[in-house]
Amino acid sequence: MAGEIKIPVSTYEVLPVVNSDYSLYTYLSISQDDVRIYGFATEAERMLFQILTKISGIGPKIAISVLSTLTVSAFVKSVRSGEEAMLTRVPGIGKKSAQRMIVELKDRIHTLMDYVGDVEHIDSALTEVENALLALGFNTALIQRELKLMTEEDKALPTEQLIKEVIKRLYQRAK
Repeated sequence: MAGEIKIPVSTYEVLPVVNSDYSLYTYLSISQDDVRIYGFATEAERMLFQILTKISGIGPKIAISVLSTLTVSAFVKSVRSGEEAMLTRVPGIGKKSAQRMIVELKDRIHTLMDYVGDVEHIDSALTEVENALLALGFNTALIQRELKLMTEEDKALPTEQLIKEVIKRLYQRAK
């Protein structure tokens, strides 16, 4: 296992081609019987990972699963609004774990939100589109890919039209 870095899907999707230089934000995890390095594309992802692993019953594997399933902004919104259903979409998170996350993080999540806002300049319309498509059962990675491929003109569409456009594109790619 020497030289192995565990990363979420969100980080994998932004990695450059092989043999290209790229910097990751890392976190070294040391337990009684294991040493692992985790890598993240953004500081906000690393910060969320660290926050999640401090919650009782949430280890690095579940934290990576959260980051692979939800964006940082979607996670923050879910916790702030108490949306258990969005959190239970994450593999490894049941209803009790989702409730625990909401209770433990609701008052502390604002610091992450402030940081995320500074780093990522979250576009609330795109977050709304992403959350709607996640609720409909679409894959986070595919949604994010389609949103990144959208032109600025497309992104300016009303939310309902943008949702329809992304769904259309997702089905076209699936063929």
